Amino acid sequence: MYVITTDPERVETRTTLAGVLAFLNLEPGPKRGLRAEDIGLRHVERGAIPVVRLPSGRFAVRPAGDTKAVLTSILDEVERFVVRRGGKVLHPHEMSRTSWQAVAAAGRLAVFTNEAADPDQVANPGSENLDLFAVAEPFDAYTFVCAEFDRRFGYGTNGPKYSPGAGINCRHEVHVAYALQRGEPVRDCILKAYRGGGDASDAGRHDLHWLPTLIAVPALRGALPANKLRALCSVMRHDKLAITARNAAHLIALVKPLPDDCTYVDVEDALFAAQVIPPLSAPLGKAPTGGDAKPVSPLSARLHAQIGAKRYAERTERAHTERAKGNLSERRYQGELAMAAVERDHGGFSWPNRFALAVLQRDIATLLQTLDTPNDRNTSSERALREECGVVLTGVPAATRRRRIFEMCGFSESEQQQWEAQALAARSERLQAADAEGACRRAEASRWKLDGQFMNGREYVDLCIREGFSQIRHFPRGSARVYYIEQPTTRTIRRLQVKDGTLAYARSRLATASPALAKAA
Repeated sequence: MYVITTDPERVETRTTLAGVLAFLNLEPGPKRGLRAEDIGLRHVERGAIPVVRLPSGRFAVRPAGDTKAVLTSILDEVERFVVRRGGKVLHPHEMSRTSWQAVAAAGRLAVFTNEAADPDQVANPGSENLDLFAVAEPFDAYTFVCAEFDRRFGYGTNGPKYSPGAGINCRHEVHVAYALQRGEPVRDCILKAYRGGGDASDAGRHDLHWLPTLIAVPALRGALPANKLRALCSVMRHDKLAITARNAAHLIALVKPLPDDCTYVDVEDALFAAQVIPPLSAPLGKAPTGGDAKPVSPLSARLHAQIGAKRYAERTERAHTERAKGNLSERRYQGELAMAAVERDHGGFSWPNRFALAVLQRDIATLLQTLDTPNDRNTSSERALREECGVVLTGVPAATRRRRIFEMCGFSESEQQQWEAQALAARSERLQAADAEGACRRAEASRWKLDGQFMNGREYVDLCIREGFSQIRHFPRGSARVYYIEQPTTRTIRRLQVKDGTLAYARSRLATASPALAKAA
């Protein structure tokens, strides 16, 4: 028996040293801020055992003896007091959560051996069995603990398989859940930890949300395969419907005839067909208000109808496809169709009105941005324009399409050329302004020193230009170029950099001040 004291008012007891490690490192409890020197640990017969804090933050015990002796003693205790009762090896669901955590703590020692033994501990040279002429080989704790688990318990350090054909798992709640699912007996004192109110009640609340239902409704135990049970609990949980002793038999009768490889969708369909779960509530469409409430012209109304029809067709087609693949249940399929109808019938006129006003006002910039695009884009706008205004923009060369847009706005060919030239010049100016702004930002981020004065790159270039530096030159240096800004009268030069933006900023400043001054050799 081990006695653990963490403060004068709290004393815990454990039957195994592995249980002590589980209490210190695995079990939840008020241990925040607890220091190793505040923990008192003693065996009722062998006396005090030191407790230390590892660099990882976990606690470790330091009983007397070398590593193999300590590990053997811990495994002996676990086998005698926890796992093997009456000659039978217990499975995780046949022991309490606290007891299994002691087994798990012992299994951790295969990897985290320093939680129970000092890694620098060496064999006792006074041992009567020590062969002085033998070559000392390092003790392999991992191999030793794993082999002992297999020999003593019949499973590895991470526990046995939690279900036939499934993988292994070290979590106690997983073994309890699948044992209940198979209908195997689990003592009520073991289930008490998962009934709520305790620290273990939150275990598995995400991946084992069906465990509380199995505990509360014994009729479900052993009644369904694991996948059917999980799907049934998931569907009922999603709809906030409880599985109780009253409806459990009916639900089992609905789900049991389904194929063994049935999915969540199949279970939901079965419950929906039996009216156990209700249809999804129909979405309430919100009528548009203000300027989006009604069309400004027949073109707007036509475009609105075509956009709504296109969206309805696309959403219903997706729903048909997902339903055919088995990814969508019947009630969710009906919900998608209802949502598609709402989107079609309650859409606003924001974009249709904007497009129609652009046509009425001959806003050539907006129309080019919308209509002068590849044939697979903005097809609804082009179709509405053809049906209402007789302007055909599909199936024609790009130059013809662009010319028809200008013709619709009353532009002759010469006026089109003039507009395009002005637009090109304006675009070039915008790009130059953006480049200049970017160069200025990069120059401001650099640091320069001139005549003992520190400044950023923008201030450095501005100072040079104020002092009469007005020409940009470069000189070859190997395969690269070195750039300078020069004062023509004195032929004085100062360095510029490409990467930090000072070269681009200097060119931008000189081009803005006087294009004739911006010269590059």
